[in-house]
Amino acid sequence: MAKPKLEKNVKVPTELLEHLLTPSEIRMLKNRWQIILALEDGLSIRSIAEEVGVGTDTVVRVARMSERKDLRKFLKKETISTKTPWIFGKSE
Repeated sequence: MAKPKLEKNVKVPTELLEHLLTPSEIRMLKNRWQIILALEDGLSIRSIAEEVGVGTDTVVRVARMSERKDLRKFLKKETISTKTPWIFGKSE
């Protein structure tokens, strides 16, 4: 008898993560997110490591992971809203 195949793309509700992860795992996730945000701001690896309280190797590892998995798409992009759309070549 073959094993049943389980769905690989399971969405985990964010509210559930607090109950599933240990405090250490939650802290690591927060550190990684802080590193990604600081990298986006253009800070140096050493200054990020000091600010977040991790080693430089951790910052480099998160930076590589961020590039490989294209985590920049999760950063909020500032959008320009204007009441004069003709400035950007659009007309209504």
